[in-house]
Amino acid sequence: MKILTAVVLLTGLAAGAAELNVPPLQHRFLAEDESRSQLLLVDTAHPEKNWALKFPERYRDFQLVGNQRVLLNTSQGFREYDLQTRTMVREVKDARFTGCFTARRLPDGRTVLGGNRKTGVFFFELGADDKVLRSAEFPTLNTLRTVRFTPRGTLLFGAGGEKIVEANLEGKILRTVNVPGAKHTYHVIEKTDGNWLATIGYGFAVVEIDRTDKVVRRWGGAPAPAGLGLHFFSGFQLLKNGNLVVCNWTGHGAEDSAKAPQLLEYAPDGKLVGQWHDAKMAGSLHGIIVLDDLDTKLLNDDTNGVLGPVLKGI
Repeated sequence: MKILTAVVLLTGLAAGAAELNVPPLQHRFLAEDESRSQLLLVDTAHPEKNWALKFPERYRDFQLVGNQRVLLNTSQGFREYDLQTRTMVREVKDARFTGCFTARRLPDGRTVLGGNRKTGVFFFELGADDKVLRSAEFPTLNTLRTVRFTPRGTLLFGAGGEKIVEANLEGKILRTVNVPGAKHTYHVIEKTDGNWLATIGYGFAVVEIDRTDKVVRRWGGAPAPAGLGLHFFSGFQLLKNGNLVVCNWTGHGAEDSAKAPQLLEYAPDGKLVGQWHDAKMAGSLHGIIVLDDLDTKLLNDDTNGVLGPVLKGI
């Protein structure tokens, strides 16, 4: 028998409708396993193709950068791994980047790193030769996790408990939004209509914010369905059909993944339509790339909301 939660209405849109009898996720994806320090390839249709790549340290962010490679930040820079051989093929490491949490590759070969230090949130822009071109620091901000680019080429990220920030590499803050109910804003992207989508951490929801700074839609959030175990929403991906696939991180411990589904998929109307839970294979996840129709030979980014190949400069 299906057990339904109450439907929460927000500005006329359904939000939070969910069923406990949720079908299994049907995707091929890469996932960052924070609690076990590994990268996973999962093919739900062909589980014999699954693999796990162990890392020497925990990472926060990753990106498909072309040539069958994935870029991951490290605590002092970044590494690239070949997805076919599952070996490291490039590393940039510098003490100046200590505290790095996020890394993004641009079409012209530049790399932007972001992180945290006692003096605030910082960013470095590296040229294709990995030399520092410029840097920016934001002393009034803290607790950066991931950064993404807007179509305008500006930086978009969560900071502190409930802030979303748009800024530039000249060190200027262009817009700040405080999100009600946010508890550690984690990952933010901009849609083609200019609205922002963001995960709000321990608020276990994805929210959509319009250009007037209002929350106009919400996926997940309180009240959570009894028994589902929503804990902390971190990395997510907007799919072409409007669905959202989001990581439900459940703790730093290697076995914390036993507590609840590690991935959830929501339809545009807020209904929970898929889940993935394999506590034997994976720990707590904090990053997801659904590969279904992506070409790993190309640079991919979500500058326009939906993750896909980068066809022009940012």
